[in-house]
Amino acid sequence: RIFYGQYLTDDQAHVLEHQFFTILKEEKIDGILLAGDVFDRAVPPIEAIELWDAIITRLAMDYKVPLFVVSGNHDGAERLEVGRSMLSRSGIHIWGSPYHALQPFEFESSDGKVAICPMPFSEPRRIGDALGLSASESEPVDTEAKDSLFSYVESDEQELEPIFNLHNYDQMYQAWSDCLYKRVPKGMRSIAISHAFVMGGEVGGSERTLSVGGSEQVSPHVFKNFHYTALGHLHGPQRMGADHIRYSGSPLKYSFDEYAQKKSFTIIDMDTKGKVDISTIPVEVKRDVVILEGYFEDLLNNKELQTKHKDDYVQARLLDTMPIMDGMAKLRQVYHRCMTIELAGRIVTPVADMGDAVFKELNERQLFNQFAETVWKEPLTEAEQSYIDSVWDRIIKED
Repeated sequence: RIFYGQYLTDDQAHVLEHQFFTILKEEKIDGILLAGDVFDRAVPPIEAIELWDAIITRLAMDYKVPLFVVSGNHDGAERLEVGRSMLSRSGIHIWGSPYHALQPFEFESSDGKVAICPMPFSEPRRIGDALGLSASESEPVDTEAKDSLFSYVESDEQELEPIFNLHNYDQMYQAWSDCLYKRVPKGMRSIAISHAFVMGGEVGGSERTLSVGGSEQVSPHVFKNFHYTALGHLHGPQRMGADHIRYSGSPLKYSFDEYAQKKSFTIIDMDTKGKVDISTIPVEVKRDVVILEGYFEDLLNNKELQTKHKDDYVQARLLDTMPIMDGMAKLRQVYHRCMTIELAGRIVTPVADMGDAVFKELNERQLFNQFAETVWKEPLTEAEQSYIDSVWDRIIKED
């Protein structure tokens, strides 16, 4: 992940190395659910791939804890699936394409089998193709899914035609959910793992939309039949209509909009009947994401703040009304990772629309004076006006 031009690979590695593996041992974890995104782009940087490779290698070789992964909307699904059959033999189970996610995976846990039902992010038409709900020359048609999912109506020719919308995320994810759930052996516990935008979710500042116009949302009802559903996409930890349908959230804060979020690992304890007990463990980060609000000189000279946030990712929210020269350079001398400045004190109140005709009657000096008065909420002083007049005179003379 890139945060204001800064790669967060080192921060992510810190959480994984110093906390994640410790949790695996202390909590006696039977399996890990990762609901996407693994990466933040289809073609990730080498450093991110190397970290991913190191983590899954340690899980498979040293800890022998199975990992269940679905791809997200940022991932390149086919790239993420490279070596999936071989990796699966080592306990690293990856689903990127809906064509590979039509059957539950039966996981033998310490207290019985659990059906893992994968639903990686996919566009509705691809889901329909995988389920056999639309013709595809290049992919196999799942006739069992097609026959069992949708009702039929009679056309004018008395032929049966399916009712479905191949552009509707909610309908296609519901069809997919139904297909998987019907294939869970009777009496077996079930866990869905899906990357989707569930209706009613609280959106942060760093999630990218899945499609245009809000049509990408799916109902929490899609996941109601499973004993637990692990969701990915939204970065804030939150339940979706029921305790057993949940976003764990991202491990780190990926925007300043998320500065107040409490990031955590979600621990699921499931009994032999499928009842779940949910607890969380706060993420211990190497560097926090914070917003510091105040006047420039106060932030620049506050030793207590500087000591506390010297290495954190900082947004400085300045209350000053006057321009500040070299503000970022000066702040970075004491807040080494100051990423952005918000000029809260200089937010301009909109002025009444004077119309083009009025502005056309003003010369350059008058336009500048009007601009200055709008920004500073008061006219230029006599000394300022004298200085600006001398600047204009010089400009005209040089022209």
